[in-house]
Amino acid sequence: MIGDLFTLAGEQKNSLIAGTILHVLATLFASAPYIFLYFIIKALFTEPLDLPQLWWLLAAIATSIVLQGIFLHQANQITYINSFRAIGSWRLKLGDRIRKLPMGFLINKQTGDLNSIISQDMRQIEAVPTLIYPKIVSGLTQLVAIVSFLFFVDWHLSLATIAGFPFAILLFLSSRKTTKRLTQNQKKAQISANSRIIEYIQGLAVLKAFSQAGKRFGKLEQALEEYKQANLAMVYKLALPSIAFGAALDFSLFILLVVGLDRFFAGNIPVFVFLLFAILSLRIYAPIIDLLDLYGSIRQMDAALARVTDVMQTKPLLEPSVDIALYRFDVEFKHVSFSYGNKEVLHDVSFRVPQHSITALVGPSGSGKTTITNLIARFWDVDSGEILIGGVNVKNLKTERLFSYIGIVFQDVYLFKDTIENNIKFGKPNATIQEIIEAAKAAQCHEFIQNLPQQYHSVIGEGGATLSGGEKQRIAIARAILKDAPIILLDEATASLDPENEIAIQQAINSLVENKTLIIIAHSLATITRAEQILVLDRGEIIQRGTHQQLLAEGGLYQKFWQEKAKAANWQI
Repeated sequence: MIGDLFTLAGEQKNSLIAGTILHVLATLFASAPYIFLYFIIKALFTEPLDLPQLWWLLAAIATSIVLQGIFLHQANQITYINSFRAIGSWRLKLGDRIRKLPMGFLINKQTGDLNSIISQDMRQIEAVPTLIYPKIVSGLTQLVAIVSFLFFVDWHLSLATIAGFPFAILLFLSSRKTTKRLTQNQKKAQISANSRIIEYIQGLAVLKAFSQAGKRFGKLEQALEEYKQANLAMVYKLALPSIAFGAALDFSLFILLVVGLDRFFAGNIPVFVFLLFAILSLRIYAPIIDLLDLYGSIRQMDAALARVTDVMQTKPLLEPSVDIALYRFDVEFKHVSFSYGNKEVLHDVSFRVPQHSITALVGPSGSGKTTITNLIARFWDVDSGEILIGGVNVKNLKTERLFSYIGIVFQDVYLFKDTIENNIKFGKPNATIQEIIEAAKAAQCHEFIQNLPQQYHSVIGEGGATLSGGEKQRIAIARAILKDAPIILLDEATASLDPENEIAIQQAINSLVENKTLIIIAHSLATITRAEQILVLDRGEIIQRGTHQQLLAEGGLYQKFWQEKAKAANWQI
């Protein structure tokens, strides 16, 4: 944990080192009064009593207390201020790293897992540099300082004082694997519970509509029960090692009393030495017991730090060092293959989309259509082959530069809980209200926006919950129109819409794609009949290509799709 802490400290590493040194000094001054106490007790048992020496020793104790306060104040200021700066920096770096990671990383994580890493894990890590780390430094420093002094006074009693330490350490080491396993199980259960809670809340409308709210609540209840059992397991299974650890330390006190009394009655030590060891032995155990009380929390923080470190060390997509600008916007796939894990989704795919042309992707679900659009946007890197835009490999374009050339309208539109104006402005953050209105008019959504209570300043629900599917699609198209990117990717933008909305969205798409390079995925084949090129995919390969008329004449899968579409259009209840 400590190594990871210094690694993550980044620019604040020197401040963390300075804070550590100040904590060590503060602890040494906090330990100094016990040393002066030894000389005071010795003086009290020595004749004649030297009062000036006692006053000097009391003054030294007072000075140590004042210096301890000064150094501790400075240490806390440096530690707290710079730790929170470092943690703030870690949060920003974590967000930036997640932003740069391939989509595969996000897909392999549960929603609750990402939520736990970003919020709960980071909150737990906050306590490491501000609370846990200073206590570890202070506790170990005090232990070393007092034990070193006791060895200076009498090494026999010092060995007796720490006689139980080896047993305590063995118990501690033997319970580490159990603690780690229990902590990991608790974290997994917590993530699962978080995911089920998010899933249940987000899908509550569907669950109620299909009378499944009770059944799905059973799954949520089970996840919460597993989380409870994981927490109880930590309490039950770590109780005995904790008790045994404390007993081993208490055993040291028993041995000290036996050895101390034996040496005292044998005349080997004066009574003040025995009293000193009896007093300081209790103080030696205090920081160790404090750390033991925190050990469960330390393991949780250690696990949280490891999870955040794992994300930070996950390699993002490589960024080129040179920023290349493009002057033409044709798209070309050259022998591209791509897999999700061990499952190949695209195999040796090659095609070219000329600039200012429309290419449509058609095929059954799972044929690789959406994967093609995702690879163009470099959500993933290909396993083999090349994807070129304007003759330049997308890997050689900086991420921000690449996205500046691409406008995407997804089938599942996500709108943020914000004003309609700000949701459209995602396409162009510095756009004027007039530009936003023009984009909305082109996207056929100005009219329904005007009917809202606060028009463009109306706040929509999270995910666009207060708008219909067609309205959300048109807002997304307005966003893309405002961005005015030279390449447009449409992922089934008209799927599952009523005829009125489909006509409105088709008009919006016509405005969007003027003089653009357009790649469109559509189940509604009527929307792609005017494409210059139609690619028919099946099982990750292009099995047909041509215009609508050419493919109809050719027969095969495309003709089958078209015939099924015609049958569906004539279907009636």
